[in-house]
Amino acid sequence: MSLFEQRRWRPGRLAKNTIALGMGMGLRALVQGLVFLIVARTLGTEGYGAFSAVLAWAGVWVHFCGLGGPVILIRNVARDPESFSQNWGLSLAAMALGTFPVLVVFGWTAWRLLPDLSCWLLVSLGLAELVFWPLANAGDFAYRGFERMGRSARLLLTPVLARLVAAFALVGLVHWQTKAERVTLWGWLYAAASLMAAVYALFRATRDLGRPSWPSRRTLWPYIVDGLPFSFWGSANKIYVDADKFLLARMASLEITGIYSAGYRLIDLAFLPLHALLDAAVPRLFRAGAQGLAFALSGSLPLVWPALGYALSIGIGMWLAAPLIGRLLGENYVGSIQVVRWLSWMPLVGLPRLLLLYAAATGDAQRLGMMAVLLGAVVNVILTVWWIPLWGWQGAAAATYASEIFMSMMLAVLFFRKV
Repeated sequence: MSLFEQRRWRPGRLAKNTIALGMGMGLRALVQGLVFLIVARTLGTEGYGAFSAVLAWAGVWVHFCGLGGPVILIRNVARDPESFSQNWGLSLAAMALGTFPVLVVFGWTAWRLLPDLSCWLLVSLGLAELVFWPLANAGDFAYRGFERMGRSARLLLTPVLARLVAAFALVGLVHWQTKAERVTLWGWLYAAASLMAAVYALFRATRDLGRPSWPSRRTLWPYIVDGLPFSFWGSANKIYVDADKFLLARMASLEITGIYSAGYRLIDLAFLPLHALLDAAVPRLFRAGAQGLAFALSGSLPLVWPALGYALSIGIGMWLAAPLIGRLLGENYVGSIQVVRWLSWMPLVGLPRLLLLYAAATGDAQRLGMMAVLLGAVVNVILTVWWIPLWGWQGAAAATYASEIFMSMMLAVLFFRKV
């Protein structure tokens, strides 16, 4: 297929997949929003700050649990559906190999970074995010390789529905808990919800798509080597996105972390439709990217205008609606109003980075993307550590914007040289 023909792709199937995935993510956002309201109000600013800090640190390590296997699963199945059984087994085997060492590293580093937090909170959220969530995510990715976005969308709802049940359980049990005990209780309820989601996702994927074919060492090692750059990429991206939260917990206070994390959580929800559009296009971009980075980049061009229109609209909407936070979360979170207004333009500023990174991931240029994200994460951490003592959470927000602009410019230069 020529580059000119690539640009004339019709978005019919993409539109259907985006709608299916978008509806799933939209429902997920609504349920996540409800869980967020219940948990933030119940835990208070300090408790929610502690929960957010541990969750952010676990997110730094989670991508090493699968050693990049789930992304390779999508790529290989999108290009050759008959290879599913082999790649499903390889993905699960890579996860089995990577999870335990990651748990150990997470536990030790979290204890050193956040020594004042309950060890049981570290254990419960470590199990939830580093064992159960990767398994649920693997089941979701299995469907995406076949472009079965309807089933993928339903699997996206499973963990948040389980967390909603857990949140209601938290409300029912909270009267017998002190404020310090509430966050630990929520950690275990969160882990139980993640376990249920993982069991369901693996059951559905195996029943609908087929059993895994367990690999030999000879086939597993090349699979891990191929996927490992995605692990570094994902980890660096989580540092890039969430460093401000655990650094605020370390350098400021849990109360400030809770206020900032509550505002940032709303911005995360605003990003979901953008990810729905881009995730729906991933199998198509992987097929285009088999011919080179230029084709993957060209295939992403039709996504620019709808994504831009959404990012601009949601930025204006978030800025105008920010005063509602005080009514929704209570007086303790009034400070989150300014956080949302500061961060409301993140979808717009971060859009170039997202588009270029998706093109790199699907155009077999994962090492280029990994290098860019690693550098961006380093810049973000340096600026955050430098600016938090000067300006508090405003410094963390400013560091995020500066890093987004730096990443977009660096990726544009790297793409220009590569293409």
